[in-house]
Amino acid sequence: MIKGNLVLKDFDIEREAGGAEKPIVKKFNASVTQNTLKIQFYWAGKGTTGIPTRGVYGPLVSAISVDP
Repeated sequence: MIKGNLVLKDFDIEREAGGAEKPIVKKFNASVTQNTLKIQFYWAGKGTTGIPTRGVYGPLVSAISVDP
């Protein structure tokens, strides 16, 4: 959600990027009010809570940039 508005539903970042550790860029327009931009991520209840084998695990979002 950006500023309280849902912008992507059921978004699979790994599928969209074509695998783990690959950058992806998404652009959205948002108004900044009172010097605050609020961005929220919600877990869809999918995925694993355990690590079955050695591999790439952890957060898939490592950076967000904002252009004025």
